[in-house]
Amino acid sequence: MRIIRLVEPESGLSARCQLLDDAAPVSAQFLWDLAERKAGFDAMHAIWTGPEISVPMPAGVLPGDMDQPAVPPENATSYPDAGDIVLAYLAAGSTKGLPPGDFYDIGLFYGGGGRLMMPFGWIQANVCARILDEDLAKAQADCRTIRRNGACTLSLETV
Repeated sequence: MRIIRLVEPESGLSARCQLLDDAAPVSAQFLWDLAERKAGFDAMHAIWTGPEISVPMPAGVLPGDMDQPAVPPENATSYPDAGDIVLAYLAAGSTKGLPPGDFYDIGLFYGGGGRLMMPFGWIQANVCARILDEDLAKAQADCRTIRRNGACTLSLETV
């Protein structure tokens, strides 16, 4: 069992997440690779998808020494649950309005009613990790703080 931690210091977010290696091996490995590098990215509360902290990652912002795989659908959903960590992958040129190159997005869903309806239509994302049950209530409160505070920097690390 591999565990990563999602960290955002201003809100106090420090949520441990179990990677779902069996259900979403490519997506889980992508998160692990980011966590091994202690990568941090701009994040914000999502607009369209409900209770989600979104971490958009155009390929150009990923660590240079990291694989940038074409992530296949695996354990995909359009309706994430509270505690789900999802990875969306949009191939270069597949969606109007995105930066050039492949596009990745980590979604941290902290409440019920999540849906992956975007201005350009429905998408699916891979549920590749889950916040540990014992960390979920605090993570939910911390995500609500992020929503109130605005944009932040979210980092991933191994546990």
